[in-house]
Amino acid sequence: MTERKTPAQAAAGWYLFLRDDPDDEDLKRRFAEWLASDATHARAWEEMNVTATVMAAIPRSLHTPIFPSALPVRRKEARRAARRFLPSCALALAAACAAFAFMSPDMLVRLRADHYAPVAQTRDIRLADSSEIILAPRAAVSLTINGSERRVRLLQGEALFEVRHDPTRPFRVTAGTVTATDVGTVFDVRMDGDATTVAVREGEVHVASTRSGIIERNLHAGEWEQVSGATATAGAAPAATIGAWRDGTLIARDQTVGALIDALRPWTATRIVLADRELAKKRVTGTYDLRQPEASLRLIVEAYGGQVSSMSSWIDIVRAR
Repeated sequence: MTERKTPAQAAAGWYLFLRDDPDDEDLKRRFAEWLASDATHARAWEEMNVTATVMAAIPRSLHTPIFPSALPVRRKEARRAARRFLPSCALALAAACAAFAFMSPDMLVRLRADHYAPVAQTRDIRLADSSEIILAPRAAVSLTINGSERRVRLLQGEALFEVRHDPTRPFRVTAGTVTATDVGTVFDVRMDGDATTVAVREGEVHVASTRSGIIERNLHAGEWEQVSGATATAGAAPAATIGAWRDGTLIARDQTVGALIDALRPWTATRIVLADRELAKKRVTGTYDLRQPEASLRLIVEAYGGQVSSMSSWIDIVRAR
């Protein structure tokens, strides 16, 4: 877990792992061993906790005066208190800036997420009402579940939702500018950059955009809607193919090589670099195994005149022959 990582990067990783599994005794034992193995680890861990505390406190501090008006402070005392406050604030903010420098985008998302699926792994989340959320690799969600609502925010990636319908507590999924509201269904939501796609496997979903006039309608089994910026695109697919990634299957129906490589990336720790624009535009139809991403990558690109060159164990370059 700590291979090729600086102490600061490793500390961020331990923070996320321990937050996700606070009751894992083996994890806590291994963390204690890492912490005690080097003095730099302890310093990095302390800085990580300062950073996490500052990040959690920032929204509140932006709206809270340092000296409440109900407690008047004399100018001399205020200046003295400010001299004590500002250095510690600057130190904490510097630690936060340092953390942003070494954290990957995934790490930053995980700090905001309630649930996250690691690279090449899916994660099943069963809610108290028996609804289920299946996260694709590298997907992240935050949840708001209470007596009056069930709200999910997809922070990145793709997720399949199997919802137990409850008219008194709507189940809403927000991704970017799009909100999908369950009408008793199984549906998939995917984020690709600024594009959000909702596809229905079973039942019915109400889809709306926060941008007025773009889209507001019900989708039925086999239908999908994609919103990108101010544009909405609709289509249909065999319902059984929607969410097929859950079983490790990538189904391509006249998709580009570039789009399929994007779909493979979350399923492998190897970085895939597509170095040929013309190859990226080739259109593909076929079925591929997501659990064998390297083999699937070669099948996709070699059939269309491309080749995969492995520069090391962690990077693949895709180019034309």
